Amino acid sequence: MIYIGFSTQSHKLYARILCKNYRHCAPVLIMRNKCILYQFVRYGKIVPIYIRHRDINILKHFGWIFIKYDTTISKKNLLQSHAMTCVQFTKRASGIKNITIQTPDALLKHICK
Repeated sequence: MIYIGFSTQSHKLYARILCKNYRHCAPVLIMRNKCILYQFVRYGKIVPIYIRHRDINILKHFGWIFIKYDTTISKKNLLQSHAMTCVQFTKRASGIKNITIQTPDALLKHICK
């Protein structure tokens, strides 16, 4: 099972300019009782962050929302992704192939359909 998290904050300048509501997104892979948040840092650098279910509730208090998305992903392919943005990385992780989705807001709109 995968959750896709959306944040209202980002330290990247272009995200503050181009994105209106949500400025960052990240996939969260949940296997058994372990959660791994894959954080996109820059091109070629994806950092897995091991969290607990309690940490997801803490992130919700800091402006994150999490949407459940049913898909199967390969953990090995996630770390070798060559995405340019967090949205491209999340789309590849969740198997979405729509090229018109370029911002976290558009991704959220597509997932909520």
